[in-house]
Amino acid sequence: MSWNPRVRGVVVAAFGLLTVFFTGQFPPFANPNELSRLETVYSFVEHGTFAIDRALPVLGDHEDKSASGGRFYSNKAPGLALAAIPVYRVLRIFFPRPHSAADTIFVLLRILVVSSLCIFALARFLARLAAARSASLVGFALAFGTPFLFYARSFFGHAWTASLLLLSWDLLRAAEEREHNRRVGALLFAAGFVAMWAAISEYTVAPVGALLAARAFSGRSARRLGLFAAGALLPLTALMAYDASCFGSPFVLSSAREASPLYSPLSRQGFFGFGPPSATVAIRYLVDPARGILLYSPFWLWAAAGFWKWWRARIARADAAFCAASVLLSFLLLTGYANWHGGWSLGSRYLLPLLFLGGLALPHALTSPLSRLLFLCATVFSTTVFFLLTASWPHFPPDLRWEVGSGAAWFLAHGWVAPNLFSRFGVFSLIGPAAVTLAAGVAAARVAFPGGRGAALAALTGLLLAAGMLFLAPEPSYMARLWRAAVFGAYSGLDPDRRELKGVALSARTPIERRQALAAWRLYGPRH
Repeated sequence: MSWNPRVRGVVVAAFGLLTVFFTGQFPPFANPNELSRLETVYSFVEHGTFAIDRALPVLGDHEDKSASGGRFYSNKAPGLALAAIPVYRVLRIFFPRPHSAADTIFVLLRILVVSSLCIFALARFLARLAAARSASLVGFALAFGTPFLFYARSFFGHAWTASLLLLSWDLLRAAEEREHNRRVGALLFAAGFVAMWAAISEYTVAPVGALLAARAFSGRSARRLGLFAAGALLPLTALMAYDASCFGSPFVLSSAREASPLYSPLSRQGFFGFGPPSATVAIRYLVDPARGILLYSPFWLWAAAGFWKWWRARIARADAAFCAASVLLSFLLLTGYANWHGGWSLGSRYLLPLLFLGGLALPHALTSPLSRLLFLCATVFSTTVFFLLTASWPHFPPDLRWEVGSGAAWFLAHGWVAPNLFSRFGVFSLIGPAAVTLAAGVAAARVAFPGGRGAALAALTGLLLAAGMLFLAPEPSYMARLWRAAVFGAYSGLDPDRRELKGVALSARTPIERRQALAAWRLYGPRH
C-alpha cells in the first residue's frame, strides 16, 4: 500500500521552497569550505586553470587551500566543484563575472547543483518508503530535523554526497526490479558512476562506495559488478586527471598538500588525519553538547531497533545488511578523525552523508502507535531546534554548548536573521518558512496518525521541550561569549561600533581573558 503520495509531495515541495528562500550567504563572511570550491569553479571557467591564485583577491582568501608548485588549489575533494563547472559556464552566458562569493550567480549555482540534487534524492527516498505509513513522517524528520536542509542550501559537499549515495543505492534497486529488462546494464553503470562521484566529493565515503559495489554483485554474476565498476571508472579517471594537473601525480590527493599550518600537521597524523577508532569520539558524536546527534535529533534513537527489525523481517535483507554495514563502518572510521567536530559548523557534518542510509531503517522501528507518537515528539523537537539554529548565523564553534540557546536564540534576540528573500522584514521574514515547515509537518503527521489520537499532544510536548531548552542553555564560557559578540559585530551589520564586543571585552576578569579580549578586538573591532 502506498500512503498518500500528495503528502510526500508536500514534504518535498516545502523542503525545496526553503532551499530557495534562504540565500545561504552571510556577506561579508564567506565560509572557507564553500569558498574553496567556488574558487575552483571560478578559476577553471574564467582562467582555464584549477589553481585559485587569481580567484583569491576577487572572492577572498581563506585557510582551506592546498599548495603545489608555488600555486594554491582547493584542499577539498573535487567532485562537487567538477560537477558545478558546466553549470557555472552556462550561467555566465546570462550573468556577469562575479566579484564576491555572495553574487547571484553563486546562489543560483548552489540551487541548481546542490539543492536540486538534494530535493530529488529526498523525493526518491520517500518513494522507496511509500509502503510504510510512517514514510512521510520519517522523510520530514530527516529533511527538517537534521542539518540536511541547511547543507542543501549551502555549497558544502555533505548533503550533496548523502544524496548521491542514496541515488546510487536507488539505481541498484531499480536494476534488480528490472532484472530482465534491457535497461539493467545502464542502471548498473549509472549506479557505479554516481557512487564513485560521491567518493570523489567526500573521500570519507569511499568505504560506502565499496559496499555499494558489493551490493551490486550480491552473489549474482561478475557482469553486474563489471558494469558497476565501468561506471565508477569515469569519475575515478576525472579525479586522477585533476590530481595530476594540480599536484603532479594522479595518486596525490589535495589532503596531502595542505597549505595552512592549522591543518597540515593534522594531515600528517595517521592516514590523512585518521587514526584508530576512538570510544571517546564515538560518545561525543552521539551526546556532545555542541555536536551530539542524539541531543539535537533524538529520533535517531530508533535507528538501532529499525535495523534489527529490518533484518529479522527477512525482507530485502541485502539492503538491511548494506545500510547497517555502511553506517557502522563509516561511523567507526570517523571516530578516528582528530578534527571530528568539523570546526565552525552546524551539527556533526561528517556524519551527514549517512543520513538516508540510516533513515531507511527508521520505518521498521515505527510499528506501533506508541513508537510513532514518541517519534513524532522527537521529530517536532528536532525540527524546532534546527529551524532556530538555521534562522540566523549557523556556523558555531565546538566549544559553544547547546548552540540553539547560547547562540541562535541570542542572535535572533538581537535581530540577526539569516539572509533570505524577505530579509528586509527582519525577524518577521521567518514567519513564512515557519508556516511552510509547520504545514509539511502537519501533513506528514496526519498520514502517520489518521485518527489523530495523541498526535497533537505528542507534537506539543516536543515543541515545549524545545522551547524549554532555550531557557536551560548553559552559560557560555568567556571565550564563547567573546566569539559570539565578535561574529555579531563583524558580520550582522547591526553593531558597527562593536558595542557587544566591547561589553564582553570589558568584563574580562583574568589575565588570560584580557589577552583573549585584546586579540578579539584587534581582529574584529571596528575598522574606522
